[in-house]
Amino acid sequence: MKRIPLPPRAIVLAALSLIAAALAPASKAATTESVPRGTLTTSADLLRVGLKPTLTWNVEFPSEISTVVDIIPPNTVVPKQDVTMKIRVLGASFQESLTSYLTVQAFYRTNGSAWVTAFSGLQTTVVPSTILVQKTITKNTKLDFGGRGYRSGWLTLYNTGTTSPNVVMLKNGDAVPDTTPAFQQGEIESFLKPYINSTTKKISIGPKDLIILYELGQTDTKASGFDLQDLVMLVTFE
Repeated sequence: MKRIPLPPRAIVLAALSLIAAALAPASKAATTESVPRGTLTTSADLLRVGLKPTLTWNVEFPSEISTVVDIIPPNTVVPKQDVTMKIRVLGASFQESLTSYLTVQAFYRTNGSAWVTAFSGLQTTVVPSTILVQKTITKNTKLDFGGRGYRSGWLTLYNTGTTSPNVVMLKNGDAVPDTTPAFQQGEIESFLKPYINSTTKKISIGPKDLIILYELGQTDTKASGFDLQDLVMLVTFE
C-alpha cells in the first residue's frame, strides 16, 4: 500500500491565501483587518491512494465598519484602504403637509472639496434599492455627507463635518436617537422601519454600512417636527 503524506499546514496556508485574494478588495492597500481569516483542517494526515480527506472550513469575515474606515469626530469618514463607496437614499420625508413633499438634496464631498450632488428630488421619486453613486475612494480620503431642503429657498446644508443635532450617523447595532420625538413616539417612517430592530430599537444594517439621518426643517430638538427623517442616506463601503 502506497501512503501519500498530506501536509495540512501547507493546505491551510494555500487555501486561506486563495480566499483572501478572492474576497479582499482589489487594492494592494488592503489591511490585514479587512482580509478574511480562519482555518482548514483535514480528517487525516496520511491517506491511501484514491481516498479523499474530509476538509473542514472555519472562515471568519470582517464584521465591523471599523475594519474598513475610521470615523473622525464629528462624523468625517476616512477609509483605511482603497474602497468602493455606494450611496443610496432610503427616504426623503421633508414635507409641507401630510400630502405635500418638498425637494431635498443629498451630497458628498472628498477632502473638503466642492459638494457633489448624489440626489435631488421628492420622496415620491426615491427608490431605496437604486445605487445613486458608485465611486472608488482612495485610502485616507476624507469623506463628508450632507443634505438640505427647499422651502421658499434652500435651507441650511447640514453635513457630517460639522457638529449639529440635525445630522446623526449610525452604524450597525447603534441605538436610535432616544431624544428625538419621532423615535420616542414610535412615529418612524415606513422606509426606515426595515433598518431598525423592532425589539432592541437598534440599527440593523450591514457591517460595512453607515446610515445617516437628517433633520432639514427644524432646529428645536424638542419640537414634534424634529424627526431626523427628512433625508436618510445609506452609504456602503466595499
